[in-house]
Amino acid sequence: MRQPRILADAGQSGLYHVCSRVVDRRVIFGERERRKFMQIIKGGAAFAGIDLVSWCLMGNHFHLLVRVQPLDADSFSDEEVLARMQHIYSPQRMRHLSGIWERMESASARRVFLAPYRARMGSLSDFVKTLKQRFTQWFNCRNDREGTLWEGRFHSVMLSHNGGLDGGGLGLLARFVAGYIDLNPVRAGVVENADDSDWSGFGAALRGDEEGVFGIRLLWGKEATLNKDDDALLAMHRSMLERALFRDRAQTVDGDLSWKRGMKEGEKTRNIPGASRSSAGNQSTDPPGARPPEMSVVSEPRELNLFLRMGERCEALTKGRSLGPDWVKSQVG
Repeated sequence: MRQPRILADAGQSGLYHVCSRVVDRRVIFGERERRKFMQIIKGGAAFAGIDLVSWCLMGNHFHLLVRVQPLDADSFSDEEVLARMQHIYSPQRMRHLSGIWERMESASARRVFLAPYRARMGSLSDFVKTLKQRFTQWFNCRNDREGTLWEGRFHSVMLSHNGGLDGGGLGLLARFVAGYIDLNPVRAGVVENADDSDWSGFGAALRGDEEGVFGIRLLWGKEATLNKDDDALLAMHRSMLERALFRDRAQTVDGDLSWKRGMKEGEKTRNIPGASRSSAGNQSTDPPGARPPEMSVVSEPRELNLFLRMGERCEALTKGRSLGPDWVKSQVG
């Protein structure tokens, strides 16, 4: 029997980038499908004790950035396990399972009955497998179809073995991967900017989604930003996305338009020499669709270059390639 691609055992923590595509790359995700998919994701995460950091649902694939922390499910009482199960089962199913549990005469028999559910907690592999299976069942039933819906097993990369927070949140690498995920709809031309996406972690956070806001707090670290409120953290994340996107679009138009080193604090992006030059060298126009960042201080070129390189590495994820710990250390260490 094949081993799970990723299994987060009790005592092991980590930060993971996960993605999976629909079979034959068919476009199946409309608003109804995305709503159901997010319902399953959030319920499964609450049951398994996995933190959603960021996500993006595209027409034929999805990206997740999740944090898995040590989880001792054996220490949970039966009542706690049953309460978690409510996140993944319907009320009717829970009444059935609870009825079986209540009719058992001994505590040991009850614990044995719940043992399979405890075993599933804290497992990233089971979380993603269950997510895909449950959505497939729902989708096939609604569309009168049979068979698999996904291109094989999910792809995943462990970004860090340490799922805990340091002084700057989950760290630079985590923010870059989340940024790549948030910009997927923009690069695909689905929306003009990341604010407009209803099905990304950042877009959800802007609309007050509880898990989306929680993910932004994990990424940036509430204490590390001098106790800034959620709006300030969202502004920081937006600025990172807009700087990267503006640079990406500028390179597309001008060939090799790079941020100028030595910019003085307060200098606006629109004043960067060459930033308003068209590819033909005619009248000045900003790159199509580009918006200058809200924050006036542009990040160091090395940071922006790393952001774009992380995007390239994330693209390779769907082919099963690993980021590689040595590469990560060399870039952010």
